[in-house]
Amino acid sequence: MNDGKGPRLRPGDMATVVADGGPTSAVINRGVLTVLSGPETGRVVSVTPEGLRLGRSDDCEICFDDASLSRVHARALRLLGTQFFLRDEGSTNGTFVNGTRLTQAVELSDGDRIQLGNATLLRFAIVGDAEEAALVRVYQAGRVDGLTGIANRAAFNERLEKEVAFATRHGTPLSLALFDVDHFKKINDTFGHPAGDEVLKGVAGLLSRTVRTEDVVARYGGEEFVVVMRGLDRDGARALAERLREAIAAHPVAAAGQVIRLTVSAGVASLVCCGPGGDKTALVAKADARLYLAKQGGRNRVVAE
Repeated sequence: MNDGKGPRLRPGDMATVVADGGPTSAVINRGVLTVLSGPETGRVVSVTPEGLRLGRSDDCEICFDDASLSRVHARALRLLGTQFFLRDEGSTNGTFVNGTRLTQAVELSDGDRIQLGNATLLRFAIVGDAEEAALVRVYQAGRVDGLTGIANRAAFNERLEKEVAFATRHGTPLSLALFDVDHFKKINDTFGHPAGDEVLKGVAGLLSRTVRTEDVVARYGGEEFVVVMRGLDRDGARALAERLREAIAAHPVAAAGQVIRLTVSAGVASLVCCGPGGDKTALVAKADARLYLAKQGGRNRVVAE
């Protein structure tokens, strides 16, 4: 299917790619889906021979927080390495390609627009390896903090929204810890801003290496960091936050020819702390209030209640 605008690309076609060394030819053989709506706008996923399940279930390769979707709503398939198909998986609210509701599997063409349910939109494209890599880099650039290399505030917000939805659906614990580097202005004033940058990178690296695989570490802003802890109640999150605080205090950062010792303060909150109907905004606000208490109480401490 295609909207009729521009040439129709097929797998195996040759395309001209302009790179640093000038125009080169590339084989167009990759089918990718780009998310056009919702919290993961810009995400790029390859359609593999194994197929991609799209829907509301956490088991889907592309999971959307959209109540109008069925748990497994649709499936994208790559057949014989050269053809790409989309089929509806018996969804309640339908799968549409270029405005037409699917009643059977259809072959996808470059530029096709896909709608799942009432509001989730994607675009299908046939690209080469280099173009796919470029699309992924653009998406990642919008989600990674340029200084520390960890998730940025936007990526954190997206992930927290999904984690809250997951915890609410499954009745599992979810906690969050906000960390603030103590006296960071003094570090900048004493050692200079480049040294301050090294401190932030050091804290980010230590947090990332110390948390569990399922945890999410992000730079919240300035000298603040946040850790999202799936499956941990408040006591478990407080214990993890204490380990992180102790690890940072035990690992000075080398910068500007100096060894810079530092500490952090932390506020910890769990979703159950927010009462019935608690959401991501309430969870962050509760952790932030406890971080304030930690700083007011003398810093280099964790407050979880």
